[in-house]
Amino acid sequence: MSRFLAAVVVAWVLNLGVSAFGQDAAPSSHMVFDDNFPGDIVIISVRVPADGEAMYTYYEGLGWRGTAAGYAGLQAHPNGHNFICSVWDNPAHTAAITAVHRGPGTKTEGFGGEGTGLKSWNFELGWDVDAWYTLVGRCWAVGDHTQLGMWVHSEATNEWTHLVTFDVAVAGARFEGGTDAFLEDWLDTGKEGRTTNLRGGWKRRLDGSWYPFAQARYSVNAWDLEPGKRSFAMREVWDGGVRGEGADAYYFMSAGGKSTPSTANPSQHAIVRDETAPAFPAGKLSECGVAPVAKNDWELSWKCDPQAAPPYAFVVETFATEEGTGTPLTREVIVEPHRRSHVLPRDLAAAVKPRAVKLSCIDLFDREADSRLVVLP
Repeated sequence: MSRFLAAVVVAWVLNLGVSAFGQDAAPSSHMVFDDNFPGDIVIISVRVPADGEAMYTYYEGLGWRGTAAGYAGLQAHPNGHNFICSVWDNPAHTAAITAVHRGPGTKTEGFGGEGTGLKSWNFELGWDVDAWYTLVGRCWAVGDHTQLGMWVHSEATNEWTHLVTFDVAVAGARFEGGTDAFLEDWLDTGKEGRTTNLRGGWKRRLDGSWYPFAQARYSVNAWDLEPGKRSFAMREVWDGGVRGEGADAYYFMSAGGKSTPSTANPSQHAIVRDETAPAFPAGKLSECGVAPVAKNDWELSWKCDPQAAPPYAFVVETFATEEGTGTPLTREVIVEPHRRSHVLPRDLAAAVKPRAVKLSCIDLFDREADSRLVVLP
């Protein structure tokens, strides 16, 4: 009997240990915006204030549903300040998700746990506290697949970076709303406070019109606050809502540390918006040239200004005149945002030899942003 009782006591102590030391995570919080329709471009700006940074925290800015559901945001990770973007597998996919473009410093790998899929990491780019980072996701059709790209603009450097483009083997995938921003402590460090700021949300409808996020539903995962659950010890350590006024207004979520609720769970919050479309500077080409690369080929190459809106597509036209006048001999549309060169056969037209090539840039927001005319050698 004594051995049996001892075993019961040991089991009770072990269970108590799991319960006592597994309930200290800062409460997981959501800000779900009011874009309850599908779109092909989605935007949010995210900031981590200096007093809101905590290790093991995910500051998600964009979370979307659909057949290419996924998320993107910032992480305070033991390896550094990380930009992460992931897409989940879906039964509708006919093949594995792949990455057709990885920006400088971006790595991709599969993930598991809460679903499976492909994720991208970028520690090399990094992010700073007290600086705004604008995340822009865009999806487009490539045959019977959908490609989904993610870009980030840094307020600290005023530069854009194309983080990644995924190829998802499903047709017609969209960013399904409402868009979800998420604050997560993934390693029971609720004693440390963490805060995220959010503003400037947009989604482009499928008819091309823009919708500015006007309100959001703030909530804390109530099931995590129950006895024995991961945030029970932190069940009253959270807050969310709106701070600032006018153009300086932003949404915030805080969890852990000294946070105290100033609102209900859940609760609705709003920021008045009078903009009609995003106001990023239009895309711009910084360099463009052509050179022979083989006996019968030219290579057109170019660079884009990183402080202007990133490119989405390029139009390449050839002309019979050095001035680029008249009807183009050939015209190609290249929907590869990361492309920076294109090969032109010299015998593009047997009857009339091309004398000039024109490169036009269509930026990420579908504005014909810039063009260059180059005389062929």
